Amino acid sequence: MALYNCLDRSAVEGLTRRFGIGDITDISVIDGGHENTSYCVETNSARYVLTICDQQSLKEVTNLANLLVYLTDHGIRTSRVVVPPKEPIVILHNEKPVILKHYIDGDITADLTGNLFVQLAEEMARLHEISAPSYLPKSFPYGRSYFPEVINSNLGHAYIDWLSEKNSYLQQRIPQHLPMALIHGDVFLDNMIVQGDQFIAIIDFEQACHYYRCFDLGMAIVGVCRDREGISFEKAGRFIRGYQKEITLQSIERETLKAFAVYAAVATSFWHFRHHHLRTPEPRLYDKHVEMQTLADIIAKYPDSRFTELFAEKTTAATSGELA
Repeated sequence: MALYNCLDRSAVEGLTRRFGIGDITDISVIDGGHENTSYCVETNSARYVLTICDQQSLKEVTNLANLLVYLTDHGIRTSRVVVPPKEPIVILHNEKPVILKHYIDGDITADLTGNLFVQLAEEMARLHEISAPSYLPKSFPYGRSYFPEVINSNLGHAYIDWLSEKNSYLQQRIPQHLPMALIHGDVFLDNMIVQGDQFIAIIDFEQACHYYRCFDLGMAIVGVCRDREGISFEKAGRFIRGYQKEITLQSIERETLKAFAVYAAVATSFWHFRHHHLRTPEPRLYDKHVEMQTLADIIAKYPDSRFTELFAEKTTAATSGELA
């Protein structure tokens, strides 16, 4: 992890004191942050995560903190924010926003098995049933409206032609008027916490917005329902059945699910390409977009029937056994 803000113990204790959590007994750096610096801090009674947000504005982090409080109040299992007793929900350190959250016990899993697909899907459906706060963006942070940043660049890279072609593909297949919802937008395995066969929480709501709920489903299919060949339709079927225990998708959403799975893969590849070629050029990561670019092509070639069949009312013993 790139440690953007390396703080000594006294600095960390000074920050946590402002949140009113008591004396610190232990501090350790949390690995894995790409744009933030996080510390695990412990008291005699609890553990917390202190995050210095290096790449986000005070407004962005404040909106995120307020969203997490809002989600917690509505029963969504996610990070719980510590609200300082005498200060704003987000404090500043050297002009960088700082947020404190309760530590979530559990693990990041390399694959979902058994009933975890259903538990995740049900949690996403509950999320989609909550009204989106007015401060959330009305577009996905690296969705189609941002593609011109790469398409109109002067990089002369073959990816630009590919992105332009996929953008046309999506424009033809995604109608404008589809159900919108409060979506997570980044439903990958590293954004959920589990304990064994129990789903604990979905985390990292930085990409949350008021957008097509079917986009969230497409992203989840790309993020957690993959196999070596592309998409595991057995996993995707289990996920969709779990979701429809809470929400019955409209026929137009069922018909466009394949397009949204393509969209999710294209958008994720776009984020990597834009980030590593344009915004923060990094030669060693120039090919980071290729995995999702390839997956988007694979999904686009699937017969439409593979996705419509996900909504068939059937549960086979073979499927249950294989995923158990």
